[in-house]
Amino acid sequence: MNIALVHRRFTEHGGTERFLVGLARYLRERGHEIHVYCNEVRPDLADEPGLTFHHLPMIKLGMTAKIASLYYTSNSASRGGHDVVMGFGRTRGHDVFRCGGGAHAAYLEACRPSWRRDLTAWMERAFDREAVMSARMVISPSQHAADDLTRCYGLPPERVRVLHNGVDTDRFRPDPQRRAAAREALGLGEGPALAFFGTGFERKGLADAAAVAETLSLPLFAIGHDAGLARWQRRFPSVNFLGGVSDPERWLPAADAVLLPTRYEPYGNACLEAMACGVPAVTTPVNGVSEVFPVDWLTGTTVAELTEATRRALDAGQLLRDQCRMAAENLPRGRAYEGIEETLTQARTATGTEEST
Repeated sequence: MNIALVHRRFTEHGGTERFLVGLARYLRERGHEIHVYCNEVRPDLADEPGLTFHHLPMIKLGMTAKIASLYYTSNSASRGGHDVVMGFGRTRGHDVFRCGGGAHAAYLEACRPSWRRDLTAWMERAFDREAVMSARMVISPSQHAADDLTRCYGLPPERVRVLHNGVDTDRFRPDPQRRAAAREALGLGEGPALAFFGTGFERKGLADAAAVAETLSLPLFAIGHDAGLARWQRRFPSVNFLGGVSDPERWLPAADAVLLPTRYEPYGNACLEAMACGVPAVTTPVNGVSEVFPVDWLTGTTVAELTEATRRALDAGQLLRDQCRMAAENLPRGRAYEGIEETLTQARTATGTEEST
């Protein structure tokens, strides 16, 4: 198939972005012709063999202009003569839309209760709904997120397919040598250390993670990007900020627990990647990734509950680390990619049937 993949960025600094890069490589290896429509490509990925890049113009004069311009220019993929078009963000012209961020309306309810006074929030919500409702098929990473799409936008359940994300267990794995090197580079001693792993610190709960670390008197390092990084650094000077890194597998093994106290999370890939490294992940009940974990997984809503869950993770020791790795191995990366390839084939067949009638 000739497949177009549409997203703002082709990089690996976020969960959706890492998933997109991995999917593009998988589909290429399966023999498909892959076209990537985006505004930004990480330089070292621009020469990926077998991928053709198409630039999407975007006005970079404020968030509202960025969102609106990308939404309108992204429709060029639908005019590119491709067999099937798959979108990953608030863009348009898709046959298949992977709604990795869940319903933006649900995010606004949970994280920005005053959003109705914000023009940009209105626009994001409108474009998100249009991306969902105009697609022939929608892929959701969790049932939690799929239910939000039906509740918030009225999407018929039969048009949603739940495909839990997998993880690259070769890239993310327990590695004593990697752990020792990372801890030395971070200046960590012999005692336990905590990590925060997520992009967008407010929603992902960095403040709560820092509070847990302070309560337990443990060092905390943060992996991920935030537009207000300098402000967060001033607010939490004791946190070691690594920024958005392209090799999180290098740093995750240094932690004894990863914290993701997120306010809204359709499916926290960071938790699964940490567990593949044999590192327990402590998160909140609203994280859709908890659907693939044991019922008694390490979750909490308040700082006190998250602190207690972290204590239990640290006390469990190697037994829990082994269980984490085993859970990740039951979710191989290729399983989700296979499901997407199957969905793309179905969408192409449906499009061809309609065109012939």
